[in-house]
Amino acid sequence: MAFDNIPRTHCFSLGDFHDFDSCIFRYYVNHHLQKKYQLAEGNVNQAIGTLLDLAIKKLHMAQSYKESPDSLLNLIDAARSDVENEVYLRGSNSFFGALPAFLTPEVIALAKNVFRDYLIKMDGKIKPVVPTKQMKKIKPFWSRLIQSEKAIKLWGGPDAIEMGSDGVPEVADYKYFENCEKGKSYLDMDLMPKMYFLLTADDLIESGFDKARFVARIWGEPNNNDFYEELDFAMVQNLEDFFKDKIERMLRNKELSFCEKEYCRACKSSEREEWVAELKVKGYID
Repeated sequence: MAFDNIPRTHCFSLGDFHDFDSCIFRYYVNHHLQKKYQLAEGNVNQAIGTLLDLAIKKLHMAQSYKESPDSLLNLIDAARSDVENEVYLRGSNSFFGALPAFLTPEVIALAKNVFRDYLIKMDGKIKPVVPTKQMKKIKPFWSRLIQSEKAIKLWGGPDAIEMGSDGVPEVADYKYFENCEKGKSYLDMDLMPKMYFLLTADDLIESGFDKARFVARIWGEPNNNDFYEELDFAMVQNLEDFFKDKIERMLRNKELSFCEKEYCRACKSSEREEWVAELKVKGYID
């Protein structure tokens, strides 16, 4: 798979950086051997988070900000249909491929409860969508080409771009945690703000803005405004250089290591030795 003729090995999402930092073997298997969907293992919390994130996107698309919380619960049902239809069309290669088994009535009910509670506590004050070129699309998606010895690309993006109360657009990513305190302690407020700001920069500049802020919104804590970072577009080149340097170092790396964590499906896979051999044959590792 390639993006604008850029090979998949030179295209990076936020998850690729997280994999590299936590387990280089998992990074190679997911990114270079493209086994991400094969290794994907869904769970209840991921299913709930996905339904919530799709629901807020649908709310923004309809701009139904003044409707009652109960009348908006159908957005969770619509989100479930989106997941199931995507998997039906694309099978195991779907981004949602590991989730359908967890979309039980109990999980749908839990997602609706979280969504209702969030809307009630926000009391009609959901920040409205900023109608950038990408946010006008049903499935907003951002990418950024970075010139290097061989072109590289960043891709992915936040859940929404919303208008802050002070007129500054907020690049917002929604997070669901079963345990909010534990989840917040692992929240990436280093790479995530940089990545999503850089990805959305051209979209926001084209819409006439000269600065923005990144905001992580916590589904379980609607009024928590602690997780944000102010950014302006004078930083774009520095951020691009930051990711270019990071990616070039990742691409130069040919050393292999294993995290050996119990939850790591790459390290614990029965295909581990086959994947190591394939990485060597393809020249990704020494």
